[in-house]
Amino acid sequence: MKHILPALGLFISTAWAQLPWSEPLPRHIEQAALLPNTVLDEKPCDWRAALEAIFRPMVKDCRTAREAVLTVAANMTKATGVYYSTGRRHPAMNPMEALNEKKVSCTGQSIMLVCALRSIGIPARAVGVGSWGHIRGNHTWCEAWFDGDWHMIEFNEKDFNTGWVMEYLGMLRPHYPLQRVYAVSPDSVDGFFPAVWNPWAHIAAEDVTERYLALSRQWYEKKGLPQGCQRLMLDIHPRPDQAVSIHLEDADGQEIARTMLPTKRDDMRRMAPLNLPHGGTYFLRLQGSQRQRRVQATTEPVQILRLRAEMEE
Repeated sequence: MKHILPALGLFISTAWAQLPWSEPLPRHIEQAALLPNTVLDEKPCDWRAALEAIFRPMVKDCRTAREAVLTVAANMTKATGVYYSTGRRHPAMNPMEALNEKKVSCTGQSIMLVCALRSIGIPARAVGVGSWGHIRGNHTWCEAWFDGDWHMIEFNEKDFNTGWVMEYLGMLRPHYPLQRVYAVSPDSVDGFFPAVWNPWAHIAAEDVTERYLALSRQWYEKKGLPQGCQRLMLDIHPRPDQAVSIHLEDADGQEIARTMLPTKRDDMRRMAPLNLPHGGTYFLRLQGSQRQRRVQATTEPVQILRLRAEMEE
């Protein structure tokens, strides 16, 4: 079987035809999420041969599309050298720019992952939200099509439905247009992808807000937030090169929880979560430090703290 990209006149490689997941696709999925040479508004380029050479050997022992998606996603930086950085040149880099420059935004990561999956015959598309409900900033991620449905996956993640994204989705106020979730879909009349870096992009997209809110509810039901606790979201400036832990201790110095703070290579919106009990006084302490930061729960469901690397009481 050989496909042709009508817009570019390029032949799509058929190397995936021998792979276990090379089954007939719904025509609309194939046209919208496998054949296109672009994902969002990035500059078109010929990326298929380069990415297939990287990722097809990686999935040679995978028996299902699910296994292949997880294998590719978990090894993106290891395989390509591309990593998240706020120092990237522009948000929506194409795969060849990303391979050359290495530093990308979450949008550049998502474009790269979508194209990596397409290069091994797995349909994929970009999904995004224009603004979170509790902090400023947008986010872009990826969906892969297999087993008759779409599945949320992210660059360098080892499982579907990234925890911090599911948690943040639960804080959305979807009556605000920028806090609705859209997936690229060329034939959709729902609206446009929230390309906040390019207000003239007009990328047709399907409104998938309710599906993601349902996924978020399932995540909350599974993970839970203990009664009598507030969600504490922590960031640190400057962010370290390597992850360090932060410890929540009671007034007697007993540790009651710990978490890992984000690093320079984590998405700038990603924060470290802790469950902070209501009532009483607690202290935060960085790994390897004796300095403490006093913290108390508030009446809000979420409290956000941005710490300095050298905390003071």
